Amino acid sequence: MRRTLLIGILICCSQLVTATTFDFNKECREHYQEIFNLQFQKAEKFIATQKASQPVNAAVFYLEQQILFYKAFISEEDADFLKFRSEFDLRHDAYNSVPGGNPWAGYATSEMYLQSAILKLKRKEYLTAGYQLRKSYKIAVSNQEKFPAFIPNLKTLGFFHAVIGAVPDNYVWLANLAGMHGTIKQGASELTKLVEAAKTDNDLHFLLAESYFLRIFIASHFEKDPELAMKLTDELVAQISDYGPLGAFIIANTCISKGLFDRALTTLQQVKATSQQYPLFYLDYLTGILKLNKLQLDAQKDFQRFLDGFKGNSFVKAAHQKIGWIHLLQKDTTGYRQALAVALKKGNDFTDEDKQAVKEAQTGIIPNIYLLRSRLYFDGGNYASSLTELAGAPAGSFNRLQDQLEYTYRLARIFDKKGQKTKALHYYGQTYENGSSTTYYFAANAALLSAIIYEEQKKNKEAIEWYKKCLALRNHEYQNSIDQKAEAGLNRLNAK
Repeated sequence: MRRTLLIGILICCSQLVTATTFDFNKECREHYQEIFNLQFQKAEKFIATQKASQPVNAAVFYLEQQILFYKAFISEEDADFLKFRSEFDLRHDAYNSVPGGNPWAGYATSEMYLQSAILKLKRKEYLTAGYQLRKSYKIAVSNQEKFPAFIPNLKTLGFFHAVIGAVPDNYVWLANLAGMHGTIKQGASELTKLVEAAKTDNDLHFLLAESYFLRIFIASHFEKDPELAMKLTDELVAQISDYGPLGAFIIANTCISKGLFDRALTTLQQVKATSQQYPLFYLDYLTGILKLNKLQLDAQKDFQRFLDGFKGNSFVKAAHQKIGWIHLLQKDTTGYRQALAVALKKGNDFTDEDKQAVKEAQTGIIPNIYLLRSRLYFDGGNYASSLTELAGAPAGSFNRLQDQLEYTYRLARIFDKKGQKTKALHYYGQTYENGSSTTYYFAANAALLSAIIYEEQKKNKEAIEWYKKCLALRNHEYQNSIDQKAEAGLNRLNAK
């Protein structure tokens, strides 16, 4: 048995390391598109036959790499991660054995290091992830220098340059120390060039959906330009009819950032998963969120579908918290406590949503029902109903300091969104005055949002004052995130 296993491993190694070409032909490009749409079965059959008939073509191993990465990233299961990691060196040797005149080999190697780093970041293996990010970047830069006309290089380089450009000022020295340089503008320009090339060049069309995906991500998260992100999203829908689950994810997220909640929900509900498609259960979680923000309590079925299907750890605590809220909205405090107790035991707290679920569960305090309904309506863009919930609360509904702070904070947020800036500033000010000595995030974020209003009104002196007030508050929730935004605001104003 051991001898048979050893022979199998040797055969596998032989197949991988003796690759002498990287022929990313038409069939490979077609199967690459299927893989991006999470339709793995056809591609896996193709890979198996090609390994037998053309074991020297490293392009086949690159297709297999994509499947392994998507499975490991989406499932978060140890077996999928270990499969990706165990074949890393063998695949690396395969790409390195391709003659130097082929740009695909360097491209695939750089992407493999990047994918490995992303998987390690999800598992909090930060040291090796950092090394692999640097390695990926260096290979991508070298490949671009050797093959400047090779357009696919722009996918990896554009992503890197935008991410490096988004590094907070106080950490830029780390990127520079690692020899990594770039700006958001540079990365956005490179990805735009890739999108335009993929539209017109049939040989690059297989990258169109993915290039749009990355370009929209940069516009939304780094350029902070929801209008551009929405424009690109509309282009994506017009260009590609079958954009798959990953496309539905980016479309829904862009719609949410623009306040188009109904369109986001419709997009998710129209995704037609097939038996040949690898399941992306996060879409069920996101569907549940959008329904819950409308106070549609059948959202529990969506959260439960996510929990039943997903075998990883991200958003598991948050899903149990949301199920707890649904019980609470039905006046079932026992069901709420049971759901929050499960949230403490299952999943991890890697995401902000999961961290919030843990914090709520640990306090043992049942949320104020009026504030909860107001918050849900607010998150769903229904500001009138959000305000009605607060206005209709009986006297004495907000006796706890935390509830009092959230009450004035929520009023400020509602008036801010409704464009009533004077009222918003009044309630932000109340929240800051009453909450500056607490560890809740309300006061710090109230100061931050006040500064943003003043900056938008060109009242730079007041804006700087409130940014500084925000930074003066310490040891509160979401300290790093709020501080980074305040520091970015001061940098903008000091540059004027």
